[in-house]
Amino acid sequence: MRRLGLLLVWALLATTAVTASTPRAPNPPSSWFLEVEHTPRQPRSGQEVKITARVQTNVTAVKLEYQVVDPGAYVELKDPAYDKNWVAVPMQPGAGSQNGQVLQAQLPGQLQKHRRLVRYRLTALDNAGHRVQAPDRDGTSPNFAYFVYDGLPAWTGALNPRSSDPKLSERMTFSPEAMSRVQAYHLLAKRTAVENATWNEQTGGKDYKYTGTLVMGPKVIDHASFRARGGVWRYAMGKNMWKFSFPGEEKLHGRDDFGQAYPGAWSKLNLRACIQQGDYGQRGEQGLFESVGFRLLNLAGVPAPFTHWVQLRIIDEGNENPSDQYRGDFWGLYLAIENEDGHFLKAHQLPSGNLYKMEYGQGGLQHHGIGAVTNGSDLLHFMGEYRETRSEAWWRTNFDLPSYHSYRAICECIHHYDTGDGKNYDYYHNPVTGRWQIIPWDIDLTWADNMYGSGDDPFKYQILSHPQFQVEFQNRLREIRDLLFNPEQTGHLIDEYASVICDPGGKPSIVEADRRKWDYHPVMAMGGKAGQGLFYEASPTRDFPGMIRQMKDYVRSRGAWIDSYLLKDPNIPATPAAIYVGPTNFPASQLRFHSSAYKGTAAFSALEWRLAETPPKSSAASPSAGHGLYEIQAGWASGESNRPEEAVHIPGAVAQPGHAYRIRVRMKDVTGRWSHWSPPVAFVTGEVSK
Repeated sequence: MRRLGLLLVWALLATTAVTASTPRAPNPPSSWFLEVEHTPRQPRSGQEVKITARVQTNVTAVKLEYQVVDPGAYVELKDPAYDKNWVAVPMQPGAGSQNGQVLQAQLPGQLQKHRRLVRYRLTALDNAGHRVQAPDRDGTSPNFAYFVYDGLPAWTGALNPRSSDPKLSERMTFSPEAMSRVQAYHLLAKRTAVENATWNEQTGGKDYKYTGTLVMGPKVIDHASFRARGGVWRYAMGKNMWKFSFPGEEKLHGRDDFGQAYPGAWSKLNLRACIQQGDYGQRGEQGLFESVGFRLLNLAGVPAPFTHWVQLRIIDEGNENPSDQYRGDFWGLYLAIENEDGHFLKAHQLPSGNLYKMEYGQGGLQHHGIGAVTNGSDLLHFMGEYRETRSEAWWRTNFDLPSYHSYRAICECIHHYDTGDGKNYDYYHNPVTGRWQIIPWDIDLTWADNMYGSGDDPFKYQILSHPQFQVEFQNRLREIRDLLFNPEQTGHLIDEYASVICDPGGKPSIVEADRRKWDYHPVMAMGGKAGQGLFYEASPTRDFPGMIRQMKDYVRSRGAWIDSYLLKDPNIPATPAAIYVGPTNFPASQLRFHSSAYKGTAAFSALEWRLAETPPKSSAASPSAGHGLYEIQAGWASGESNRPEEAVHIPGAVAQPGHAYRIRVRMKDVTGRWSHWSPPVAFVTGEVSK
């Protein structure tokens, strides 16, 4: 072991550049390399890194080659410097030898420095004496990599460091704990590439002109491509949005705001800039509009992107925290939004079908479904059909009406009206049901009545002009108002998400750090959609808690508008009451309820019961709590019954002792109109009474 250490030190001191003097195999065999790992996965300064590889026995002279990339000296794959400055270290036999050779090498602690990227690869000689490499140099990512990081530092900034007003120029320090409330994503790239992509080369389209290294926790995706994203206003806000494409088969196995793993991997990363268009007066909501809006859609049963906040940190210079607050690694708060593609369909438990992103009435294929057409003829046929007046039967056969009613209901609740220009949604063709479905996208211009758009998506009038569909839509909207979009439930959801980025106790948090980074940033001086000093204009208290209050107030005012305008139907049945008729103490195995008598202008048709678990009264929203329980998530539903006089008995395995629940009942008449859900009977289950 001492001899191995001396060899490694010699290799490091010699810094011998690797040459290609050994002939390369004409067709490098990929089967010789089996696997490799490094530990620790994200080392700190001074830590030794052990790299363990498993290879087949048909190769010899296996070496580890590494390349150091220091902060501010980024090397792209296309640069001549990439092919130079690789240091070779012989690999030695390690423990275990099943299924090939196990080899190891140690990279000593002096190699590991804060913010340093270390790339590595394996080389060997095959039976013919040819040099082979893993990963294959012809592959999309011809090296492995790890990132050395010692943890997030504090950050200090003023509202406007150049102002003569002491209130604006006073500096505030945000502790590492405050900065760590949101997970950090690092981009290592050249400064020219970063500034060209965001400001200097304002180009449209979908070409990824620049490359860098993305670091997300211990996950390193080297040679990722990036560009600015967005449509008409791509460069208008100063703090611009990003899109990253991962090379080859690289995927991000991300986690949400509460540390829970997503059900599927991401092959692209969309970052919303959390900066509203300046002329709408809503700057400072910091991504709450979209994060809460997409969650409402998912809770309502509409497949919608998952989101989580990140602080973007860009390493394009040597100094992590220079005195100029507009430089350095910290770039502020961004919202990661799940890309709508094949991975999205799988994560949301949808079968593989054609998925089209719609832009101004034209569809771009985002995912090709298994066995589906590739020429877009299915989309053209569907669009040609629905633009004509179609019967109720045609719509039920070809379109997912329940999903649309839920989608349309949430659009009305949060005022997602930026859909009238044939954009901000996808069309998905479900190969199992044969029905088309609308999937939402880009819902930032919401939560205020003055936001852009008419809300006239292509199906609104075509579907809701059918009287029966109008009844079904109102039934769903009424249900969402009862169970989800109301001050209690949506208010709790807003608090849950706000607690991720804002300290409930009022301590300095990352939303304030982001404001100080961007409110008076020099690039915001362009005016119009950008503009300086525009944070919290809509907030009555001119701060982030005021923006939270504004969203909660909007739930009340918008809900009242929905009730008086969209749900103004005097013919729905009267709201019933649920009555508990079981033993005292609500024993979990003996929960029985009865409904009050039916009352309505039309004859009775059916009733339905639902049971949902609710949070204990003592619970409070916090990042550690994870996604909360919401009443729209029924743990049990009875289905329709035409015998209102019978009591309902909750199956014994449904409710758990000591848990809190709510039960409700509703009535339907022969016209298909459902009543409101009854006021809930709330209870905590107990043991069987003695």
